[in-house]
Amino acid sequence: MKTIFTLLSSLFISASVLAADAKQKSAVTIKSVDNQNIMVVLDGKRFDANDNSIMISNLDAGQHSVKVYRLRNNGVFNILGKRYEVVYNSTVSLKKRTHLLITIERNGFISMQENKLKNGRGFEYDDDYDYDDYDEYYDRDRYATGMNKVEFDRMLQSISREWLESNKIKSVTQVTKTNRFTTDQVKELMRLFTFENYRLEVAKLAYVNTVDKWNYSEVNTLFSFQASKIELDRYIRSQR
Repeated sequence: MKTIFTLLSSLFISASVLAADAKQKSAVTIKSVDNQNIMVVLDGKRFDANDNSIMISNLDAGQHSVKVYRLRNNGVFNILGKRYEVVYNSTVSLKKRTHLLITIERNGFISMQENKLKNGRGFEYDDDYDYDDYDEYYDRDRYATGMNKVEFDRMLQSISREWLESNKIKSVTQVTKTNRFTTDQVKELMRLFTFENYRLEVAKLAYVNTVDKWNYSEVNTLFSFQASKIELDRYIRSQR
């Protein structure tokens, strides 16, 4: 009887340790916005996706090497009869109980979004994540951040090279669909434009994916006309 009790106690302790360890795990999702199939090599291990995104969970905190291949008709590498090109090759640092989303844009930009996992329960997109519900009064996204500074600055430089503001707004429309921004970053995007109608359009496009909506009134400082401020306020109210 004593032996059985000892065995059961050991099993219970082991299970508790494993459960506690599982709560410390993290996850990475890699997504290509152009809908091309991707393949990922993480820490030397290959992961094949059936489409343009893949989630790898149960990862330890710390440094991880990540290489992403995207399927191309004229790709450089031939893997199992398919031609791939390397679109990302770097090392990422994971914190405990976090989910890192790596997004590969059509123009080659790489954006990263890090979100804290609540209670460490699984890696599904449900209430275990502190995702923004897009309501400034019930904002639960305490851990969300805007774009990585290096990637954001690179994106700004690329858009600023566009000669026509009509082309710039097309680029902004694309990046605001797949990235999160701080209010300050939205203001930087607005400063790329001279015409007020385009600045207003940027403010509207970026609002939904802005992580600090409580600061969003600051973008009004970049408007010259009261009508623009009123129009933006009307738009924001329509999004609640």
